[in-house]
Amino acid sequence: MNVIVTGGGTIAPIDDVRYIANVSSGRFSAAITEACLRLGANVWHVHTPSALLPFERSARFDLDSTNPEAEFERLKTIRSEFQSLRGRLNLVSLRPGRVVDYAEAMERLLTTIRIDVAFLAMAVSDYEPQPVAGKIDSSGEDLLIPCKKTQKVIRLVREWSPNIYLAGFKLMSGVETPELLRQAEQACRVNRADVTVANELSKIREGRHTVHLVRPGHEFETIGPSETLADQVVERVFLFAKEKRRERK
Repeated sequence: MNVIVTGGGTIAPIDDVRYIANVSSGRFSAAITEACLRLGANVWHVHTPSALLPFERSARFDLDSTNPEAEFERLKTIRSEFQSLRGRLNLVSLRPGRVVDYAEAMERLLTTIRIDVAFLAMAVSDYEPQPVAGKIDSSGEDLLIPCKKTQKVIRLVREWSPNIYLAGFKLMSGVETPELLRQAEQACRVNRADVTVANELSKIREGRHTVHLVRPGHEFETIGPSETLADQVVERVFLFAKEKRRERK
């Protein structure tokens, strides 16, 4: 199975030295890629330059550890797993990481490789300014930055790969679960996604990351909080994709 996973947050340049960004770290996307690899998939991991990467996100020595030997063993285990799976991992870095870079990379991959499943977890800028050449003078008291809507890359995926199983992601903040679910179902319809993975930011920040798998015409499924959250999400989405392929036959 061939899979695309996208992660991190795009940037929207203001001038040569400033840009608008978001809080996405790419951590969950990296965990999704790791889970896909463990299930035997070939993965193209499309990421912004600042995003945490699969396996690298965990491969940092804890300098405050009171048991250095255990840390060495933990890192050896991560390295061993990475080496056993790296042949099926393709890292695709977006530079500098704008929405247009994302769109170009996705079109190139989806029109040249037969991709079965896509997890579009990247936090894509909804608005961007017209960047100014050079650096805006910082002597003023206020800086007004007019922005325009960016293109919705997820809505182009079906044009590039009509039969792909498409998993979109919806992150909201400060909303109750019923509204999150309603918005996720709407996102499925407008994005032509098969499933939307719905998250609420406050639960992530509290360390209680919970997701809802929303599919039009089906009961939603809730997963988490759990240390194996990404693995469970991938297992369910792979099953959904398998069922859809069977229905087409």
